[in-house]
Amino acid sequence: MPKFYCYILGLNESYLSDDEFDAKNKFNSIYNRFFRSAIEYSLKCFWGNNEIVIKNIYHEQGQQQDHTYFPWHPIDKLQNKENNFKFETNEIQFLGKDHKIDGKANILQLCDCFLGAIVNLIHGLENPESKKSQNKNELLKLILPLCERMMNNPENPKSSYQHKNRIMIRFFPKKKCDKNSIQRYTNQFYTKRKLKYKEDKDTQLRIDF
Repeated sequence: MPKFYCYILGLNESYLSDDEFDAKNKFNSIYNRFFRSAIEYSLKCFWGNNEIVIKNIYHEQGQQQDHTYFPWHPIDKLQNKENNFKFETNEIQFLGKDHKIDGKANILQLCDCFLGAIVNLIHGLENPESKKSQNKNELLKLILPLCERMMNNPENPKSSYQHKNRIMIRFFPKKKCDKNSIQRYTNQFYTKRKLKYKEDKDTQLRIDF
């Protein structure tokens, strides 16, 4: 793989309007909608208005594969909405995590590793003194500078970082809005967040000093 493209979208569920989603299956209703929007946004950022051929979409095995709409609906909606999106598949392919069974599972493991590190940087380690947390520190220290650049210079046109418009993170929404409000989607995406992992490290260094 010559380049790794990645878009992480973090949702503040407490700011989402409950009446916009299926009350009986809220998680899947939220997940399905933002999964599709994440695909659309990332492809546009990565490759602009060029013709984009999507040969496959892979997803980890789980409850989404048994959902009535999820396996086919995102593809159907996007190919009808975006003229430059050319899908060569009609359904999402679900993979297990065992790369010995299917080599394509390696991409799931890579995504899990990267996403897990970003989550730990944002929310901090649950038990920093545990052996498990200590083993994560080496990876977190490596990814911390990249995470800071993702959050502080994501759309800077003068940015010299090679990951610009290739490795991105955004959060939604900034605040809770009524579904009929004109501000519902206006400037509701943001990138800057405090990194608790770094704050904890800085605090520890001051105590040690």
